[in-house]
Amino acid sequence: MAKELKSKEGYARYAAFYDKSAKYWDSFEKHNLDKLIEGAKGKKVLDAGAGTGRLAIRLHNAGAKVTALDLSPEMLSNIRRKKPAIEVVEGDMEAMPFEDSSFDMVFSSLAMVHLKKVDTFFEEVHRVLKDGGQAVLVNVHYRKPLILSDKQGKFIINCYNHFPRHVREAAEDLAFRIDKEIMVTEGDTIWISQILVMTK
Repeated sequence: MAKELKSKEGYARYAAFYDKSAKYWDSFEKHNLDKLIEGAKGKKVLDAGAGTGRLAIRLHNAGAKVTALDLSPEMLSNIRRKKPAIEVVEGDMEAMPFEDSSFDMVFSSLAMVHLKKVDTFFEEVHRVLKDGGQAVLVNVHYRKPLILSDKQGKFIINCYNHFPRHVREAAEDLAFRIDKEIMVTEGDTIWISQILVMTK
């Protein structure tokens, strides 16, 4: 039986082989972030829940000034190794260690699924964004736990599905303007991810 772990402990173990699943993680977005990443050129951008830098590195290569925030120092060490020019910050997405109005844009993909509720995270995104700043958030749907395995055995990292309607409501309650909502689906009925593009 796989052991269920909280995010920090789980990603400490997962960091060594997380990048092997990059194509799987990309499939939740299906290139819907490409133009948004290109549009980040010259902007100060936060990647919240940056992991090993899958988005942060793309943003940096597009010409953005990137800060990568993650709870896991093991995951962040991969970014340091791959792209030392990116600023990495260990911290909690629900209590971000940044001043108000610090960023022009906030990206967060595949990370909200580890939060029991999204409200506090959305409050923090709103707080650290400048007026008129843009948030790009990807809410993924895990239909079943991802069972991982290393030398210590099998494990699962805690995940919580958030219904798209509830995510939209949390954004609107903070007076975010929802500019675009993209639903990535499998077939006609099964949603894989919800991509929200919002302005403060």
